[in-house]
Amino acid sequence: MGNEVNSLLQELRVKPLEDFHCLSTFCSGVESMDNFIRTDFRMSVENHYCSAYVVRYQDEVVAVFALSFDSLDLDADDKEELETGISSTGTPDVDWNYKDTFYAKPRYPALDIAYLAVQKRWRGQGVGSLLINTIAEQARSQTFAGCQFLTVDALATSEYSAVGFYSRCGFTPNEVKKPYKDTLRMFRTLYANEEE
Repeated sequence: MGNEVNSLLQELRVKPLEDFHCLSTFCSGVESMDNFIRTDFRMSVENHYCSAYVVRYQDEVVAVFALSFDSLDLDADDKEELETGISSTGTPDVDWNYKDTFYAKPRYPALDIAYLAVQKRWRGQGVGSLLINTIAEQARSQTFAGCQFLTVDALATSEYSAVGFYSRCGFTPNEVKKPYKDTLRMFRTLYANEEE
């Protein structure tokens, strides 16, 4: 089964989402995500909050995601964890003569995963992880603007939590979970020091 899944994953195609009608039967199995797709997702894209992409296998919609520019504020504890290598997201790979300047910055350029959902029948097959890695590759290879981190507000409700998924993908929390929020802000280093 593993080779079959890998073969299928290689055939996935990511394209900008131009026709929202293709999402009319999309079902992630998480009611709050599916409701968002059917009600507010299109408005978010049309009002320039994010850019949306659809992932297909042949004619089937496998996943949908959206990206936005972002900035990441790190407190002293976050910076210390990054610099010492304690953080699960990895120490940023910066030149030794730039380290003091880097860690003195009040905020960092980032690319936000504004939304990501995988069709229910495709969940648990590595699609989400593949998309995170694809997004990271694209963020590193683009030359339009500086980008140090990926960010996400991971859904964290009693119905469903994506925190474990994002943790497995190299993200670390950027805040303590607040009971009045249904998300947890997380981040991932794009250029991690490979020597760790």
